[in-house]
Amino acid sequence: MKKQLVISLLSIVPILSFGIEPDSLAVIATVSNTQTVIDSNELKVEVAKVDSTDIIVEEVKFLSYDIVSFDLNEVPVDEDLFNYHVSTKEFQVAMDYNFLVKTQINYFGTRWQARLKEMVTKSEYFFPLYEEILNEYNMPLEIKYLSIIESGLNPYARSRSGAVGAWQFMPATGRIFDLKINSKVDERRSLEKSTRAACIYLNKMHNQYGDWLVALASYNCGPGNVRKAMRHSGRTDFWGMYKYLPRETQNYVPKFIAMTYMMNFYAEFGITPAPYDVEQYQFQKVYCQEGLDFKIIAEKLEMPYKDLMKFNPEMKVPSIPYQGDGYDLNVPDDRVHLFYESEQDILAISEVLAEERKIAEANRPKVIYHYVRRGESLKVIARRHGCTVTQLRKWNGISGSLIYPKQKLKIHRS
Repeated sequence: MKKQLVISLLSIVPILSFGIEPDSLAVIATVSNTQTVIDSNELKVEVAKVDSTDIIVEEVKFLSYDIVSFDLNEVPVDEDLFNYHVSTKEFQVAMDYNFLVKTQINYFGTRWQARLKEMVTKSEYFFPLYEEILNEYNMPLEIKYLSIIESGLNPYARSRSGAVGAWQFMPATGRIFDLKINSKVDERRSLEKSTRAACIYLNKMHNQYGDWLVALASYNCGPGNVRKAMRHSGRTDFWGMYKYLPRETQNYVPKFIAMTYMMNFYAEFGITPAPYDVEQYQFQKVYCQEGLDFKIIAEKLEMPYKDLMKFNPEMKVPSIPYQGDGYDLNVPDDRVHLFYESEQDILAISEVLAEERKIAEANRPKVIYHYVRRGESLKVIARRHGCTVTQLRKWNGISGSLIYPKQKLKIHRS
């Protein structure tokens, strides 16, 4: 009986794997120690450990740049199919179907399809972190799709209005939710920290309105605009106040619903994930005790420090923003072992460099300012402050000898 089943499974593999239909999923049958593996540059094959007697059916994801065309540029989904698909999931956010949602589904499935395919691939690396944090805050897991609407899963995204990060926080809002923004760091670009901030914000809005769609609208346009829409419409639900919300917000919630739908059911319409360079999302956190030098770490990891910064998007300069007891640094998966092998060397070299910087800082000239008085010359001012005319010119960008009353001159003093 087992032998017949094995033969049957092996016979269908070529059909499933090389069929004409552009399905995004296929299977591989593994029997005893024999594996049927499809060799193709367009496939990503996930192979499980083989047991000696068990039959293992595995998932193979087709990765392709090919774009699926639809008649009249419309994804073939109607209300009945939409509701059937949604019923197979346990969404906590209301997935309503209407003309506005269908319009966005058509857009994401046609004109935006190339990006949608990239999002499916990138999501494998973003969503595990998102889901962990969403669970921590007891929030609907489908909220993760909001980050696609906001930034296309790009921690470096910046809008024309100044919103930054995967969750697009404005500076003032970011600081309200304890995201540090200064010359060294911008925590709006930190996936973990910005996701926590987004959860706190959305939970607060949901507690206030009792409706996730309204909470999403508030995330986009602010609670003030939501209260105004409620007042003018006399309604407290999103679709009831829809006409009184800003135009961008009117589209925002239908976009979220449509994106949630397409990210879950793209394969039903023959759409396949696209190959995407996800190397910078393959990393592990390593604990850096206070004082470790970022550039020395990069040197020991045998990579340019600018490349290491790409794994730590919140950094604006090549310096670890130590806080409290240390810092968790993102390091590429294939170089984590180099960090631990060199940790003591990194510490020793970092301590030497820190001492050198301390001495240099102590010896650095202090700057004072002199306001020119009527009748003073560079020679008189230089003699008074114990420097040379040449130094005065250099410090203040003066090419000749002309100065004027009340002019502010910089003086370096050791």
